[in-house]
Amino acid sequence: MQRTQRRFTLLLAAALAAVLTMLTVAPAGAAGKPSRSNGTSNRVIFVHGHSPFGKHDCAKVFSTARKHFSNNGWKGNLLTFGYYSKNKNCSYNAGGSRETPIKEVAKKFANYVSKHYTKKNKKVDVVAHSMGGLVVRAALHYTHKRAAGFPKKLYIEDVVTLGTPHAGITKSRAFLCGKARQCADMKPGSSFLKGLPSRMPSTTKYGNMSTDWTTISSFDDDTVTESSGIAGTADHEVQYKAGINHGELITTSSRSHNGRIKYSTKWTKWHKRISPVGQARLAVYWHATT
Repeated sequence: MQRTQRRFTLLLAAALAAVLTMLTVAPAGAAGKPSRSNGTSNRVIFVHGHSPFGKHDCAKVFSTARKHFSNNGWKGNLLTFGYYSKNKNCSYNAGGSRETPIKEVAKKFANYVSKHYTKKNKKVDVVAHSMGGLVVRAALHYTHKRAAGFPKKLYIEDVVTLGTPHAGITKSRAFLCGKARQCADMKPGSSFLKGLPSRMPSTTKYGNMSTDWTTISSFDDDTVTESSGIAGTADHEVQYKAGINHGELITTSSRSHNGRIKYSTKWTKWHKRISPVGQARLAVYWHATT
């Protein structure tokens, strides 16, 4: 009798120990994906655009934008992602050249976010300029399709693109850009652009986090037309008619400017709006751009 009780006690103790082990050593991701929320605590990853010289100084490109975020109480890390081997001062640099296809850059970006954040149950926001927006768009699209080489899922809560050629760059800019692969990918009607859906990628399928998109364009952008900059249906679309050129979309961070925003399918009247960089900050702060 005593032997039976002792055996039962040992089995019970072993069972309890196993349960405690399962509770205290839970596998990564067991807590589930992070929830969507408003606030300034998210990490923001800034992604640069194409460079005709195949190099960027990430700190310089996003100096104004990061300073604006910091000065307005942003608490999360303000990071930069680069994709040229000759880049400098990037938080993370994936390497490559102007001959690296945008889809390949997108794969590098997706795996970077997956490894450093998604797999650790951390979400991020993204602010991308010019071609950088295509990198992020393709990263999410092909991840959702579970394409070869892309991660299984991504936790990207908000994406803002400024002057991104969602429907391609202008003919004059395409001529100046040259024959590099990234230039070919950005030409209107390219196989790369045709491979992207008309709606900005967002899904909860396979455990992905739904992504809120804001696209921003300018009528005075000589690289990306005002229509190309907002081509492809996004949750929020913003346009400026205030003398802001392509590069200035990521450096104009103060004063108010003549602009408009689309709510659902209807544009507001032209009125004084916050700067493009300020608009980007609001877009990654709120669920809905205001």
